[in-house]
Amino acid sequence: MAFTGQKGSFNDGTDFDVVLKDYYEGPVREHLNNKIPLLKYIEKSKRKWSGRKIVFPVHNGRNFGVGGRGETGTLPTAGKQAYVESQILSKFLYGRIEISGPVIAASQGDRGSFASALRTEIEGMRRDLRVDFNRQCFGNTGTGITETGVLGLVNVAPTEAGGVTTFTVDTPGTRYIKKGMKLAIGTTTELNTNANAGCQYVEVASVPTTTTFTVAGDVTSGVVDNDLIVQGESSGNAKDAEITGLEDMLSETSTLQNINPSTVVDWKANVQDNPAGAGTNRPLSLELMQLCIDVTDEVAGDEPNLIMGHHSMRREYINLLTSDVRYSPEQLRGGFTKLTYAGGMTPMPIEFDRMAPYNKLYFLNTKDIKLYTVKDWAWADRDGSVLSRVSSTDAWEAFMCWYGNLGLERRFSQTVLADIEVDNLIF
Repeated sequence: MAFTGQKGSFNDGTDFDVVLKDYYEGPVREHLNNKIPLLKYIEKSKRKWSGRKIVFPVHNGRNFGVGGRGETGTLPTAGKQAYVESQILSKFLYGRIEISGPVIAASQGDRGSFASALRTEIEGMRRDLRVDFNRQCFGNTGTGITETGVLGLVNVAPTEAGGVTTFTVDTPGTRYIKKGMKLAIGTTTELNTNANAGCQYVEVASVPTTTTFTVAGDVTSGVVDNDLIVQGESSGNAKDAEITGLEDMLSETSTLQNINPSTVVDWKANVQDNPAGAGTNRPLSLELMQLCIDVTDEVAGDEPNLIMGHHSMRREYINLLTSDVRYSPEQLRGGFTKLTYAGGMTPMPIEFDRMAPYNKLYFLNTKDIKLYTVKDWAWADRDGSVLSRVSSTDAWEAFMCWYGNLGLERRFSQTVLADIEVDNLIF
């Protein structure tokens, strides 16, 4: 929240709603989409929403009423195409700011001054929205949980000493947990009902290690091993309220868009994990990368057009090409200013993102991944005003909202190379 930092009084301010919209309406959503690497390659779907969900058929079976017969033999039994219904539910994302009355009053009559006062809040929220939306694009990395919004799992019960409670977090550890973040911790049932009983609502005081974070006070009651950690407060939490990320899309087992791969066997991604056992890492090789491209082409009849992974995977890939460095003009066989891999009909770019999971490379067919948008990022102003008075306090607030989701047209055109060994991770 923006304050003047002074305790003196000011005259009442004026309504700067027009200034807020004129200065900040357009750039926010453009800046968000342009700074999230995955979204640069994904088109917005033109499919229309029906209520709160997108519904479209997925072709999952051929007509096998074909075949050779003798000259007067009986014709093949008639068959038909098979379809299942895909349903993509809308998710609702928000960003909220607050500015005090004294700040507005202090800048009365100075349009530029007010814009400057807002800039810190606006730019900060825009940055934080981008970071959080980018994290959501990858899903619950490393948790093994298919419900969205899970930042990590509690690893053994927390401990309290000297008025400080320490939580230990399973893989992916505290990668996505930051100081000042408000968290809701509990079981699936507790978080679904958002009941105070059984859940703990905390604010992160510090993140001392890659696997632990601390909060003030004794908040050990009711927290047990494998409790879910999500962003939230007693008034609401993010469990199952975030967009569907790549981790859930690129799965062989999880239900996606209301289609269960255990009954619709073709509705699954191609997971190339270590035959020696999932979670047992092996070195990256060009052969493994080529395998992912060939598997995608063989299964889906189409090659990937984008490879994406964490920055640590970039170092592993560059190490594979060390012997092929051209020092004049310093080119790599794998690419030029941007790394590429030429394992198919056309070279495909390799993008690296700090939010991506460790030990994996995604081989994506981005034309089958769509951003379904009901409402793009914009200030909420349906009542004609962007700024609204905060009840019982001398402050004004505004919030932005986005409605939509990520979804797949075809799941088997996506491949993930898992269980890759990486060194020198930076947390």
